[in-house]
Amino acid sequence: MYPFEWLRPAWEHLWSTVHEQAPWTPASLRWDGDVHDHWVDPDCRVAHACGWPVATTLRGDVEVVGAFALALDDADGHRYRSVVLANRPVALRDVAVTGTIAAANAPDSLSGWVSLLAATVGPGATWPGPVRWTGGHVESLRALQHGRAEVASVDELSLAYVRRHDPDLAAGLHEIGRGPWVPSLPVVVRAGTPVRLVDELRNAIVESLRRPALAEARDDLFLDGFVALDDSAYRPLLALAPAG
Repeated sequence: MYPFEWLRPAWEHLWSTVHEQAPWTPASLRWDGDVHDHWVDPDCRVAHACGWPVATTLRGDVEVVGAFALALDDADGHRYRSVVLANRPVALRDVAVTGTIAAANAPDSLSGWVSLLAATVGPGATWPGPVRWTGGHVESLRALQHGRAEVASVDELSLAYVRRHDPDLAAGLHEIGRGPWVPSLPVVVRAGTPVRLVDELRNAIVESLRRPALAEARDDLFLDGFVALDDSAYRPLLALAPAG
């Protein structure tokens, strides 16, 4: 879910340590293909998913293992808020008006779309202007920078990575608000995975992140631990559902 090229060595270092302790998991990460396809692939044993599909379309197909605690100033352990950005100074209450162009990565994105609506027009409402579906948070930032959109909601962790590694992409944009508090992106397994294996994976991730040898990778990824969760942690997100 965070496929930035510069982060791959850190993710792979973390995962190799996890796999050593949970050898039933795949030995390496996959970076190819579409994440939506991986989530429903019966051969995909472990995946990083988005909270909104986990609470909606993926119910019954996957089970939540837990979520990463984030080393971000605004995070509260594994809970965080997306960042609402605009390409001009404007109050959050004034941005959702007829004609304002929103950029969003996908209609099933918790941080990019559901959180944007919740922060501006409220749950159960619709966006009053055009929407440009960009396919990714980075492309939403580019849409703001190039004037193709006026407002976007960006995953806080993605924005932290961009600000560290590609700061020009976020330069000059105005933070005008935050989305609702939500759990960070869940690690999931196939529904029906034996409990002992789920527990083994949880323990492997927790233990790996505690190891001194992973300190650099942990810093690169802005991770501060791992919290064991189940599906119930994401069901309250349904209260944020947009219209339709």
